Amino acid sequence: MSRTAITARELAAKVLAAVRAHPGCESVKEIAITPVEITGVGMTWHANLVDSGGADSERAASVLRQTRDDLEPMFELVGEPALKDGP
Repeated sequence: MSRTAITARELAAKVLAAVRAHPGCESVKEIAITPVEITGVGMTWHANLVDSGGADSERAASVLRQTRDDLEPMFELVGEPALKDGP
């Protein structure tokens, strides 16, 4: 299966929305996406809980791990688009 190219910002929004869709995790405020190179495997990404909001942090972290495991095969991180200078 081919993976969809996506920026870390776009991926963070998708992962956060998926985490918030789980009962008890609606108030999670922030996650971080980190590109990771695994020897012998190549590039992938990890997701980390930054701010659980009012959600139980252990539950939110568990949901985030499962969400990452579900989405990782679908998405490949690419660099952010360059900012355009001038008008």
